[in-house]
Amino acid sequence: MTERFIQTRHRTGVAGFQDGSRVDASHARWVRDDGYFMLLAVLFWLIFYQNLPSDLAGMASDAPFAAANSLDRVIKISMIVASGYLVTIRWKLVRTFVSFLNPGLVGFFFLAPLSMLWSIDPSATMLRFISLSSVLLVCFSFGLASWHPRRFQQVAIPPILVILIASLILGAFAPAMVKEAGVDIAQKDAWHGIAHSKNEFGMIASFGAILCANGWLARGRGARAAFYAAGTLASFGCVLLSRSNTSLFASVLAISSMYVMMRIPAARVRFLSMFASGIAGVLALYEMVIQDVIPGVNLLLAPIVGLTGKDTTFSARTVIWKVIKEHIKLNPYLGNGYGAYWVGPVQNSPSYIFLSVMYIYPTESHNGYLEVMNDLGIVGLLCLCVFLIWYVKQGLLLMRTDRSQGALYLALLFQEMVMDMSESDWFSRSDTFAVLALASVCLSRALLDARLRAGIG
Repeated sequence: MTERFIQTRHRTGVAGFQDGSRVDASHARWVRDDGYFMLLAVLFWLIFYQNLPSDLAGMASDAPFAAANSLDRVIKISMIVASGYLVTIRWKLVRTFVSFLNPGLVGFFFLAPLSMLWSIDPSATMLRFISLSSVLLVCFSFGLASWHPRRFQQVAIPPILVILIASLILGAFAPAMVKEAGVDIAQKDAWHGIAHSKNEFGMIASFGAILCANGWLARGRGARAAFYAAGTLASFGCVLLSRSNTSLFASVLAISSMYVMMRIPAARVRFLSMFASGIAGVLALYEMVIQDVIPGVNLLLAPIVGLTGKDTTFSARTVIWKVIKEHIKLNPYLGNGYGAYWVGPVQNSPSYIFLSVMYIYPTESHNGYLEVMNDLGIVGLLCLCVFLIWYVKQGLLLMRTDRSQGALYLALLFQEMVMDMSESDWFSRSDTFAVLALASVCLSRALLDARLRAGIG
């Protein structure tokens, strides 16, 4: 059963729902609900299992996306069926909750399957969307059932720490199994852990550091505080072991901004809004500089460049970006279909050109913003912009009633905005975007909860 607001005779001030139906605002109290928690948690954790490599070679597979095994398909179908069941039995609540969801995320959810109409590979688009929908529907279900103000941490922290701790243990006994095979400056002595690559490992570790640091900053006591402190140190250690400068910078930025937002006096709400909006704006500006949308302002970003130790591309991926930009010009408004470009090094795919240009197959655009444009054009990019703006707006609203939780959600967004400058993670089926998708849903559900507590129908 979903978290509910049930009628009493002596408690006042809250309007709410019991299985989605309205109750009198003058006779209600909040009741925690753990119904369906384990079912939804296991389904969410399986996303991480599906994204682990089949071996520890440290390289992502170049096989076509359609080459999924039977177990993966069973898991996806189970996720969709279970989510569909919860949507059905909570339909009255769904109608209210949908109005609180991030419209950018909802828009992308409908735009992706619609792109099959113009996709260069409709079957690949369909398969990618099924995978994406299995993730998003499970995340959505947490807003309908098994709700608790700290549900996000309860679900997201365990699989992340399991991956990081398993990597550290394996690295202590068999370091060769968790290190990259390359010897260039970017890969030498870098850890990929039990993930596909050092960059993916760094992203997961970055999420772990932010989540645990939030619990630590919330001033918990005793064993809880010790757990979060140990988790923060272990996660940050994994970020350093990954030797991913982007993950390191994203982690430092996110945790620093979270610290400021959690320590600013509540009276200075205007400054808080300007601070969070300013970070998001600077990151968006930096992305435009990277892609030469705003040329000639590199001097403004010199301090960031100095901190990261890289040029203003944030990586050495300009060759990939140049090819992707040329391909975007073929259909700039609607793109080429969600997930239809990177289907594998096969001759009938336009991505096959990379074997002749770079003699390798990158498997992604290594920039989430370009990936969205290549898949869904300007329309898709607009969905992403709406997602970012709405997310920041909701995060700031939540901070009025739950400071630490709102700061956590905003810090995770800042981290993802940085990571997508060199990785393609927006609206993907990766475990890292699954964390952000769950954060977006929980953020919306927390605002609905705050509205109900305030007695606003």
